[in-house]
Amino acid sequence: MKNKYMKLLATLLTIFFVANIHAQQDLMVSQQIFSRMNINPAGTGNNNRFNAFLIGRLQWAGVDNSPKTGLLNFSYYNDPLHSSFGLTVNMDKIGVGNSQSNIQAVYAYHIDLNENYILSMGLSGGINIGSFDPQENILRDQEPSASKFVKDKTTEVSPDFNFGVELTSKRWMVGASLTHMLHTEPTTFKKGRHFYIYARTLFELSEMLDIAPMISYVHQHQINNGEIGAMLFINKTFWGGLTWKPDFGNFSKMSMMSATVGIDTKRFSVGYAYSFNIGEYNNLPSNTHEILLRFHF
Repeated sequence: MKNKYMKLLATLLTIFFVANIHAQQDLMVSQQIFSRMNINPAGTGNNNRFNAFLIGRLQWAGVDNSPKTGLLNFSYYNDPLHSSFGLTVNMDKIGVGNSQSNIQAVYAYHIDLNENYILSMGLSGGINIGSFDPQENILRDQEPSASKFVKDKTTEVSPDFNFGVELTSKRWMVGASLTHMLHTEPTTFKKGRHFYIYARTLFELSEMLDIAPMISYVHQHQINNGEIGAMLFINKTFWGGLTWKPDFGNFSKMSMMSATVGIDTKRFSVGYAYSFNIGEYNNLPSNTHEILLRFHF
């Protein structure tokens, strides 16, 4: 009985968010600023080494069939070519019976404008795989023939491309990108076109403390979302921060807050983020967990 109601809750939540899916088709992870190449192929960095970045995200923990997200970004910078090469792979289980996966190869060219500024331009291309399984939407034991849903699992594979630019210095960066350029609007099987713009800066408070305010904006179709936050770094090793994620069209309704902590060494980074709802819909399930792993080699 409990599983029945948990699955019903997951289905109702899926319906709610599908109604607002124009704002959430792309992955919405709290620690995206550490690796941006899945939303901006220009954001691959130029650190003369391999970089692997992994994120796992569980939304509404404890609810059956709740949304789950996995992301892998892998990049390498070649100094003689002033170029970065990479691969980005993500899986987004949106809800009951509905999932999307995206695989893209990434290339970015970096231009040293002077000793202080680097301009990067990037392009990525690959495929998007969307699937919907109506059998997973059956809420109680019944013969498949009794279901009113379409009975066959459907999968669609479509080409997908992203483009972006990023300008960086030692203390700040700004970037803009366009994702899913071929798709004007989202469907069950395809991600809609998104426009991103973001900025981050770094201020040295003392020999031990640095603070990095950041802001980002994403537009898709008729939805305008964003992130406003800051991270505090201790000895350039430990970090912690808060991020507010509002709907710029209606601040009072579906906003979220995320708290993040982590540690960074020369070889790896580990981070954790917890997100919770605020505003009018703060009574929805709120326990969302996100784990970050990053390796340099």
